[in-house]
Amino acid sequence: MRKPSTTNTFFSTATLALLSWGQAAQAQEAPTTRRFAVQVHYGAAGNFFASSFKDTPYELQHVNFLGTAGGAEVSYRVGRAGAVALAYTRSVNMDEKHIAYLTNWGATRYVDFRLRYVNNAFQAIYERALTPDFKVHAGLLYITTASQTLYPGPPNSYGAPYTTIDEINMGNSYPEEGGVVAGLEYSRPIDTRLRLGIKARGYYLTSGRTFEMLTLTPTLSYSL
Repeated sequence: MRKPSTTNTFFSTATLALLSWGQAAQAQEAPTTRRFAVQVHYGAAGNFFASSFKDTPYELQHVNFLGTAGGAEVSYRVGRAGAVALAYTRSVNMDEKHIAYLTNWGATRYVDFRLRYVNNAFQAIYERALTPDFKVHAGLLYITTASQTLYPGPPNSYGAPYTTIDEINMGNSYPEEGGVVAGLEYSRPIDTRLRLGIKARGYYLTSGRTFEMLTLTPTLSYSL
């Protein structure tokens, strides 16, 4: 039996190395050739404006600072490091209200409600990658709101107070504002198409001159 020559062994090793390098290079270059990406996000929202409301004995509208935020984004890569994107984020901040009263037989009872403050944020954004894993973004913001207010009233024949809940929304009052949005995102690839990351974004309303909210959301992106 003849032993393989050193030359044949060298060429075989070199061929395998070149093939492996070519496959790795193709895997690295494939994501850069894809221009569209879809992203979903869900996490925490801190609403500075809604949490600033104060409750009174005649009007309850305060909600908690911390809430939830979730949505989606579609982006299109422009050049090697830029992208334009359209995004939607819905935030919900809530608080439970407990109104104590005395029944006709002297027992203490409670009327329980859960008030919500909802933001629907539509964004047009420009993104810039500073490194392969880190990018910043800024853009324009259009936001609509649905907020609830509870009005305790006089007691009924059983001692429980009459209560009225009023909601301001796009169907009756057109609560809408314009502004700007900015933030940053860090993500890492988990395969050739998927990236897992975290994104922080701030929302400022220029029409009302208020810093509305801040969101911190994990993200999952898919390159098309």
